[in-house]
Amino acid sequence: MKRRPPKVIVRQLPGNTGGLACKETNTIEIDPRIVGQQETLRVYIHEALHLADWKASEVKVDRVSREITAVLWKQGYRKKR
Repeated sequence: MKRRPPKVIVRQLPGNTGGLACKETNTIEIDPRIVGQQETLRVYIHEALHLADWKASEVKVDRVSREITAVLWKQGYRKKR
């Protein structure tokens, strides 16, 4: 059975948390106060990686999200305004 894409919730998160992922509800929460489109893209990728591989370490998820972000950014991926 194919999983549905995660639901994305944009809301202010506590402290300086940029994003959260919840496996049980298949949701990603993103803080709208993130500065910059590239950092926002990185946080989306970071949280999606958590959902894709819940057992991956934070260090690995952080490294891979930065690498994927760099590739996509270099290819011109941007959020439409």
